[in-house]
Amino acid sequence: MSENAFLVVQDRPYGAGVVAARALAEGEAIADLRHCVTADTPSIYTIDVGDRHIDGPQVRYLNHSCAPNVYVDAERLEARALRPVAVGEELAFFYPSTEWDMVGPFDCLCGAADCLGTIAGARAAAPEALRRHVLNRHVAERVEAQQATVGARQATVGAA
Repeated sequence: MSENAFLVVQDRPYGAGVVAARALAEGEAIADLRHCVTADTPSIYTIDVGDRHIDGPQVRYLNHSCAPNVYVDAERLEARALRPVAVGEELAFFYPSTEWDMVGPFDCLCGAADCLGTIAGARAAAPEALRRHVLNRHVAERVEAQQATVGARQATVGAA
């Protein structure tokens, strides 16, 4: 596990965030999430890890991006760099990769070419947008179930 991989900063356009304290290699573990606390209720600061929501300094300031450089692995309870990250670069992950429904949907300010616009969780995202990202199993399974339901409805309407 990387020591001192990130620093909390207060100067993001949308509040506090975290930046890389040093260069990070692709695949490098940047945060151990096993020591996060289980939240009593989901909030805008918690991360859904499948069977519960977690909170703590390791996740509190990881912001969203539609072009993420971090993946939050809900099964291994760690955050990893998706690609090389430069010193001072903001660390951000794709919120719908962990969140089916979000407590506080928001208008995204990431500026990515393929920005989703409004971030409300995987349920509200277009399937083609979700396919561009690595999703955690608990989200991917719900996406598959949703698509199966939509497909069944379309087949029923087409048969009528």
